Amino acid sequence: MMMKPIHFLSDNIISPLGFTTEDNYNSILSGRSSIIEHLKPSFQATPFFASLIDDIQIDNMWRTIDVSADYTRFEKIAILSILNASKNLNIDLSSPDTLFILSTTKGNIALIDPTVNHHFSLDRVFLWKSAKLIAEFFGNKNCPITISSACISGVSALITAKRLLTEGKYKNIVVCGVDEVSRFILAGFGSLKALSALPCRPYDKEHCGLNLGEGAATVILSNDAASVSKNSIFILNGAISNDANHISGPSRTGEGLFQAILSTLEGFPKESVAFVNAHGTATVFNDDMESIAINRSGLCKLPVVSFKGYYGHTMGAAGVIESVLSARALQMQMLPASYGFMQSDTPETLNVPLTNLKLSQHSCIKTASGFGGCNAAVLLSTINMNY
Repeated sequence: MMMKPIHFLSDNIISPLGFTTEDNYNSILSGRSSIIEHLKPSFQATPFFASLIDDIQIDNMWRTIDVSADYTRFEKIAILSILNASKNLNIDLSSPDTLFILSTTKGNIALIDPTVNHHFSLDRVFLWKSAKLIAEFFGNKNCPITISSACISGVSALITAKRLLTEGKYKNIVVCGVDEVSRFILAGFGSLKALSALPCRPYDKEHCGLNLGEGAATVILSNDAASVSKNSIFILNGAISNDANHISGPSRTGEGLFQAILSTLEGFPKESVAFVNAHGTATVFNDDMESIAINRSGLCKLPVVSFKGYYGHTMGAAGVIESVLSARALQMQMLPASYGFMQSDTPETLNVPLTNLKLSQHSCIKTASGFGGCNAAVLLSTINMNY
């Protein structure tokens, strides 16, 4: 018996590279990175490299919406992404059969700064509050789910949505991953000595840290077989694990990520996998661990690409943004190069593409790893192999 076909109805990405998935995919395919040097004294006294969305662009798009309520910058980006993803869809986002899932690590954390928060209530900092306001904007009265599980939040949100749709709890689920850069977040990553003073270079011999990025991405998922089209992307499987190694450092053996990949691929042929879109933060600990886990999984000969060189680390949005880009690569049968990579220096050699790569297989693995030893993997495909 065929399982419910959990598939993308539509998607959207909002980032410095554009406000549509097409703009973003075409930008990275052309080798364009959004990581540049910024000088923002309100964030920190010294210049830093990051990927930041232009406030003027956000405001211009927001003005096209007829809304009287007041929303934070974080909430506006999420709402705009969902609006863009839901255009021309014949579904009711306010329906009890539709659920909203918000993926974020810090949400409105910038509001704890009194120089930023001029008038919003203190409860606006809570993630559940933002999720509720976003769902209510679309008239949805279901209690939304908020997933904040460090850097695997986005992939975890997609896996959660797949499980709920498979069980028939809902007909459609809106997954939105969003985070913004703030003084608080810059200081936090800076205290861990995790930030690079130059544009990041995942898996490269010169990798020395990450850049922060901000953005939003939305995937609207369905279990309705009637809405499947020839261009549909299916979520076939997914798994979440924890290596229980350290509060911030990953397992040196890659055990947690290895287990997540192993569980995700169970029952599916490895030869159908075209590439691995890995986490690839450009920190030495992460990149080294991933090379070991991917090698242990028997996938090291596959192309392994990181999108962090284009966007930086977009935190709770990363897993959704990068899954959407991976899906588009499968649809277009063209994998963008891993920006910033030139020469490998990981314990296990990875097949990191230096140039855009033509694909022939129909599936890919998207992985993520985060603080606290959490790991996740999801299997995407242009063919529904769930029977």
